[in-house]
Order: sequence, then structure tokens, then C-alpha cells
Amino acid sequence: MSAIGRSIARFANACVKRLPSAPPPPGGGETKREPRAIHAAISSPWRIYRIYARPGHLLMRDERGHILNLGVMKGSEPNLTYRLFARDLQGKGFATRTQLLDDIARRIEAGEVSKELLSLPEWDQPMGADLDRGTHTDVSMKLNR
Repeated sequence: MSAIGRSIARFANACVKRLPSAPPPPGGGETKREPRAIHAAISSPWRIYRIYARPGHLLMRDERGHILNLGVMKGSEPNLTYRLFARDLQGKGFATRTQLLDDIARRIEAGEVSKELLSLPEWDQPMGADLDRGTHTDVSMKLNR
């Protein structure tokens, strides 16, 4: 570094030292995080969900990471059927789990279900293997306010 660069650095350092220090946080110096009433993802009108097809079950992960019980899946490939708990929507005749999930995603994006997804029951059984390793699809939906 040149002599001019060192002089500028010393001058800048001296200026920074003269700035007032930050006031101590209230409550004796311990920083305490206040829980936020509304999370940014929850306040957005968009909802992002991941839907999973498990043997006999359809699960959904919401934007907060909660696993919800979306519905049931019956049959075996190439003749799968489903029934959603939201509005009792049904579909049948799917050759693969991927096609079944794509149909559910299409119906969610089309607005056939919306606020019903917010009141689904939580999945209360152990997950077993990582859900994201199995068949899944992502879907986004804009809530009407």
C-alpha cells in the first residue's frame, strides 16, 4: 500500500473512532428477540406448497414448514386415484404419481381450493425417510383477500 493509501486509511480509522457508540439494548445488555406477530411469508398473498405422494396418503408442506394431511391416494400404477380433504375433490385414472400430483397442483392453481388448505389437519405420524426424496411437486397459489 502506498503512503497516500496508508494516510487515507489512518484518517478514516480516526473518523470512525470519533463516531458515537451504539446505545446499549434495553434490559441490561442482553439482546432478546421479540417474536414477530406476522411472518413475511404469511403476510404475502402468495402461498407456496410442496405436495407429496406417499403410499395411501397425500401430504402437503406449507410455507411455515408444517406437514399437513391433504388427502388419500389409492390404487397402484397405472391406475391411481385420489381424494382431497379440501372440498372432497377427487381424481382417478392416473398412470403415475407424478401425473396425479400434477393434477392436484393444477386444481390448486386454478383456485378450486384455496382457504380450505389453511385449515387442513396436521400430519401426526412419523415421517420416516426424508419426504423430499420421494415423489413431490411444488405449487403456488394466490389467496383472494
